[in-house]
Amino acid sequence: MRGRRLTDTQLAEIRRRRPGVRASLACEGMHLTPEEEALFEQMDRERLTADERAARIAQFNRAKRRKKALASTR
Repeated sequence: MRGRRLTDTQLAEIRRRRPGVRASLACEGMHLTPEEEALFEQMDRERLTADERAARIAQFNRAKRRKKALASTR
């Protein structure tokens, strides 16, 4: 289910804020992995809305946890 795509202005605002978000995460000792960076770039290319981005991030995290759980059982 796809909603309305982001406009150029909305996408530019997201990209403008991203360095500040990275800095805030770094203050907490958190850094995005190359895989996570790629996820955000993909969401930008697809111009996903905030709700769609949240769903994609949740899906990404669930898949990551499943993969980790499977690896720990081997």
